[in-house]
Amino acid sequence: MSASPSSEPLAPQPPPWRLTDLAAGLALLLVGYVVLLSAMVGVARALDVSPETDAGGTLLFAIVTLLLEVWIGAVVWLMARRRGVRGADLGLDRPQSWRLVAYAVSGAYVSLLAYGIAVEVAERLMHADLGLLKQTNGLTDTEMNTTAVWFILGVSVMALAPLSEELFFRGFLFRALQGRAGLVPGMGLSALAFSVFHLNVGVVVPFFAIGLIFAWAYYASGSLWTTIAAHTIFNAISFVATLAGVAS
Repeated sequence: MSASPSSEPLAPQPPPWRLTDLAAGLALLLVGYVVLLSAMVGVARALDVSPETDAGGTLLFAIVTLLLEVWIGAVVWLMARRRGVRGADLGLDRPQSWRLVAYAVSGAYVSLLAYGIAVEVAERLMHADLGLLKQTNGLTDTEMNTTAVWFILGVSVMALAPLSEELFFRGFLFRALQGRAGLVPGMGLSALAFSVFHLNVGVVVPFFAIGLIFAWAYYASGSLWTTIAAHTIFNAISFVATLAGVAS
């Protein structure tokens, strides 16, 4: 007797990534990161501008941020083309339900709130300055942020980042690790990589939790669109809140 479609797991099977694919993907990401940051520093020095003090420097930073997100997505495309992996293999199918999007977004903000409370409590109990752990990954509001800068950052944060980062950290990294090490190690290691990627000590813990939540939502729904949507909503709320603060 054949199983009914409803009894089958929603999560797609891991694509045929190899350990060499993992190494190559991470290496390409790192190389792109170094090249873009080096180029930004070089151009900034040549033009004698700084993101902290010059509108031109801030614009340069915004452009590099956008290019980095493009590169992250390009890495997955290159690796998928190399192995003949299709979009459906990565989970780019419509989810049966969008309910998990709400769960993922709620879980992300609960993680941030819980972390913030924990740091405040620890700071008071230890009578220590834990300011380093309070640093957020939010956008810096300076008078150098022109309309063009905000537009580029908006495209990067609300459109490119959700798509490219979910493709890489969930569609590629999590799926590859899941296929090689199992579900839980795959979730944990991909979440760790996601948190470290943001290069901010203050968000390592909450973003690790968010990485776990997004990996779970992806696995449970069987669709990468679930976490792309959750990531988009999460980033959009943060971006709009920043703009509202600028306008007030």
